[in-house]
Amino acid sequence: MSPQEARERLKDLTKIYWHHTLRLFPDLIVEGAKTAELLEAEREAILGVVDLGHRSVIDVGTWNGYFAFEAKRAGAGRVIATDSLVWRSPEFRGREAFDIARECLNLDVEAKDIDPTEFPGDLEPVDAVLFLGVFYHLIDPIMVLHKVASLAKDLLVIETHQDVLTMPRPAMAFYPGTTLNNDASNWWGPNPECVTELLATVDFRHVFYQWHPRVPRRGIYHAFRSIDTARRYLRRSPDNVTFFDLGTEVGRRAIFGAGFDAEAAANELAKVVAERDAALAEIAALRGSTSWSMTAPLRTLSSIVRPR
Repeated sequence: MSPQEARERLKDLTKIYWHHTLRLFPDLIVEGAKTAELLEAEREAILGVVDLGHRSVIDVGTWNGYFAFEAKRAGAGRVIATDSLVWRSPEFRGREAFDIARECLNLDVEAKDIDPTEFPGDLEPVDAVLFLGVFYHLIDPIMVLHKVASLAKDLLVIETHQDVLTMPRPAMAFYPGTTLNNDASNWWGPNPECVTELLATVDFRHVFYQWHPRVPRRGIYHAFRSIDTARRYLRRSPDNVTFFDLGTEVGRRAIFGAGFDAEAAANELAKVVAERDAALAEIAALRGSTSWSMTAPLRTLSSIVRPR
């Protein structure tokens, strides 16, 4: 499909909600709620730490398909993107958006319209399952976790909103109605110890943890069936500073134990992110100003003529 053909087909989809920002062609970008910068940070934290070369992958709740596409680009063999709610929704028209994105990117990614509550359906187990931004949207996440885990032979990656971060035991906060972000689809906020213990119940006992690189109160879990499997997949060694091995006492104490204030860490991250965004906005405003345009020749000259 040419960029012009894609633009014509996209005209009918410009008013729908796109969750992912996608560059469909070098000169054609569809802007989504998640910016390209945010998605790149998530991609590095989620896919960048593991080797998916020639491995089979299921992306649960794929929406517009960003992580399924990136898994394929990372060298994965068979990639299956699954969704149901947003794909079937006449408001989101998610399947149409996914299909046109896949065609433009020319990536061999399969699509399965199936709700995670209906797993496994006709799906067979694969090497790795991505379960990103879905857990806390489920009214019964534990039941679904068991179904999702049954499809992962080696690796299960979970990314989720979190809460009760100062609770010194496994716990989840429940959000009735529209309590969280005025969104009735948000149900639960587990803490890291809760997610880790739930993973153990589905035989994923070797867990590596990261705080979300940009969004406070969210966490990323890479859970493996065995430590030997983890060694085969991991491209980054845990340092228990930014990448925590929850199979070690140091890692567990850092995330679960006394002496680490997770709530304060989340608030500090929020402050840093806000300061960064404010600085970027200030730079953008400066570059858009008349004075910046008028002084461009001087900046060019200073870059050519340098004092010795």
